[in-house]
Amino acid sequence: MERTDTDQRTMVSRTTPTDVALSRHDVALGVIPVFLALPALAAVLSGLPVPPLLGAGAVACALVVADVCFLHPPAGTGVVGRRDDATGRPEEATRRRRRTG
Repeated sequence: MERTDTDQRTMVSRTTPTDVALSRHDVALGVIPVFLALPALAAVLSGLPVPPLLGAGAVACALVVADVCFLHPPAGTGVVGRRDDATGRPEEATRRRRRTG
């Protein structure tokens, strides 16, 4: 999708409405507050004690965090951890060595 700003530079958007999709990690970030809010709301509405219900919600949150951190960790595309295909070294180190000689 192209648009032009006031300086008449062409800018290209990297996302289009069809490219937007929720990842497992996006869903986890949305579910965590729900797992804490629903037990609190249930405690208020039902008259049950709050601590056990929030404890159950906290356990569910811990399971979600463990899942997204350890069982299905994010596969980052940042500079940290990227490797130069030719040398197998971290890309930043290869760039630095090329500059210094």
